[in-house]
Order: sequence, then C-alpha cells, then structure tokens
Amino acid sequence: MSVQIGPDRETSVAGRAFLDERVAASNRAGETFFDRYAHAIAECSAAMADRFFAGATLLVFGSGPHATDAQHNSVEFVHPVLPGCRALPALSLTNDMATVTGVLQGDAAVDVYAHQLRVLGRSGDIALAFAHAPVHESITRGLNAGTTGGLLTIALTSGEGAGRERADFVFHADGADRDAAHELHLATYHMLWELVHIVLNHRGIGDVA
Repeated sequence: MSVQIGPDRETSVAGRAFLDERVAASNRAGETFFDRYAHAIAECSAAMADRFFAGATLLVFGSGPHATDAQHNSVEFVHPVLPGCRALPALSLTNDMATVTGVLQGDAAVDVYAHQLRVLGRSGDIALAFAHAPVHESITRGLNAGTTGGLLTIALTSGEGAGRERADFVFHADGADRDAAHELHLATYHMLWELVHIVLNHRGIGDVA
C-alpha cells in the first residue's frame, strides 16, 4: 500500500497560482511606485548627502510595527555600504525608551517624537518618519517639529488617507496592503542609504582618517 506524502496536485496548483499572483502584484506595485518616485529618491539622497556632509545626524521614528523600521534604518546608516567609508550619525528615537515611556505616562503622549526632535535635533539634521494610515498624531507632530526646527524631513507613508503629511519628501505607497507597502518602504530606505554613501564617497567624505 502506498502512502501519499505532501499536497495533492490540486492544492499544489492552487498554491502556485497564489504565489504567482502575489509576486505579480508585488512587481506591479513596485513598478508603479518607483516610476513615480525614482527622481525624488535621487533628489532626496542628494539632499541627505548635503546634510551629512555638513555634519548632520539622521533621526528616525515610527510607531507600532514601524518602530522596528526606524531601528533598522538607523542601523543601516551607521554601517557604511561601501568599504572604507565612514559611519554616518543616525539614531532611532524609538530606542530611547526612558524618554518614550516617560512621555507616554504624561498628558502629552502625542508629542513624544516632537519632544525628542526639539531636544535632540539641530537645524540641518534629518528627520525620517514611517507611518501607515490613519497616521498617528505623534508622527504628524514629529514631522512638523522637524520642519519648524530646520531639519530636512522625509516621510515614508502608506494606506488610504496618508501621503499628505508636511515633509520635504513624501514617499507614499497606495493601497491598504501593509505587507506590500513594507516591501516598498524597505527598498526605498535601502536605496537612500546606498545612494547617500555613493554621493559622499565621490565627495571625499568616505575617506577614513
């Protein structure tokens, strides 16, 4: 008597069709997104490189799942993409748990990132935020504080109703699929990371003293 192991043919075909559609949808979303933002990503990278060249620090923030994106993004900039290049100053505001939890215990929880940016940020620094609709007020206030403080502001947003945040650069992924949006955000901030290092390397800041 034979024992069948693994999915039957019908299940296998359905699974393959599901994967094919997911990959195709991801490719379509990527093509649409990067057709729209390719020039802006290059422009944003150059603007960030200008700030880093002048001694800026990158301050990154996001709430909920995006807190880990903030942590990931800040770590990338501290680790040069090109051998021999300098690490770039970057800090995830979500790592400062003493301040975050302290503010959350008070009456102005929505000011948590604005407060950090007012204390830690300097005119000429860079503030980068992650958000999915509905965008929490803490993100909006953080971006506003960055703009008011003279920081270069960047927002990576997704979902219906987002994408209208006050920032120098906004990269918005349409639709409600958070997984698809996360793929686009991940690709975007890795492009920014790599392009910034390339620009700075050509300017000579990459030379280690």
